[in-house]
Amino acid sequence: MDKLTTSEHDDLAKMLGARKQVMHDEIRTGLSGLRGETIEDILANTTDAGDIASANQMTEVSNAEVARDTAELRDIVAAEARLTDGTYGVCVDCDEPIPYARLAAYPTAKRCIRCQEIREEKG
Repeated sequence: MDKLTTSEHDDLAKMLGARKQVMHDEIRTGLSGLRGETIEDILANTTDAGDIASANQMTEVSNAEVARDTAELRDIVAAEARLTDGTYGVCVDCDEPIPYARLAAYPTAKRCIRCQEIREEKG
């Protein structure tokens, strides 16, 4: 399997940069939403158990979304570091090139499909 061409490398770098911006924006929006209206504000005029449960669930979902977006942002930053140091597109387990099609679908991939499947089977 061949290494990435310069064009493929550049396309993937642009994809990562664009996704990084989206994640920054989503994290910023999620955090401002968490700060904007506190659970106390939502519950100020209610004693309904359903409203209380809904407010708690909304806060938990917002926290989970920010955590998920932060994890994805970390993966993007790590992929960009691999782009810089020349290891991007090389499987961290077997040192074989990761196919462009996989990277185009999942730009933060650090393993080829075979090694990823082995890792998932091991749990």
